[in-house]
Amino acid sequence: MKNGYIVKASPRAKYARLKMSIREGLVIVVPKGFDQGRIPGLLEKKKRWIEQASEQIELRRKFLEPELSGALPERMALQGIGEEWAVNYISTNLPHVTITECHNKQLHVFGNTDSKDSCRAVLRQWLNRKTHEHIKTWLVKMAEERKFKLNRVLVKSQRTRWASCSRRKTISLNLKLLFIPADLIRYVLIHELCHTEHLNHSNAFWALLKHHEPDYAKKKYSLRAAEHFVPSWLDANKISGG
Repeated sequence: MKNGYIVKASPRAKYARLKMSIREGLVIVVPKGFDQGRIPGLLEKKKRWIEQASEQIELRRKFLEPELSGALPERMALQGIGEEWAVNYISTNLPHVTITECHNKQLHVFGNTDSKDSCRAVLRQWLNRKTHEHIKTWLVKMAEERKFKLNRVLVKSQRTRWASCSRRKTISLNLKLLFIPADLIRYVLIHELCHTEHLNHSNAFWALLKHHEPDYAKKKYSLRAAEHFVPSWLDANKISGG
């Protein structure tokens, strides 16, 4: 840590990018061999984003201190699909852990609830199903409406990407998308669908994206701070913008 930020060199990075997390604060990810003398200019250029992200981080620190201790969630706000669920943990003699949906948006987690890892695992499984049910369905419909060729959709708990697209036109969705605003989910879906035609960030890709999402630059900017909507028990600090 120096000057209030951390610099991390990544062999996968093609350009410098900024991330903000509760645990680490401001992180600057740079390609190997990057001239760190350029960092002050980069910080000045991104001053507005840094201020906004810092404000969001402080709000999360204020209201989510129990969560920072590793506590299991008592509520899950899935703003991407307009749902909020209460989570109740019910200890039983069963060695495993199961999860059940009940009325009034209540989730009951049964079994060895002393095992935080097991509880997190069933919560991720439930989020995976919700992502299939809502966001995958949305993506498939969008592909049909906009005439994109989509071969397959997967749902994962990715650590560094909101979504990705392969050469075989397979799009992988991050289940953490459920926690971010719907307009940003829409941007992510359109972004990845454009990758089914241009598997790069060439001028042709950005032109296609602009055709389908004229306001893409603003959405892209907002997405860079969207990790703060994701609860820390899902490792939100590892997500960066697309």
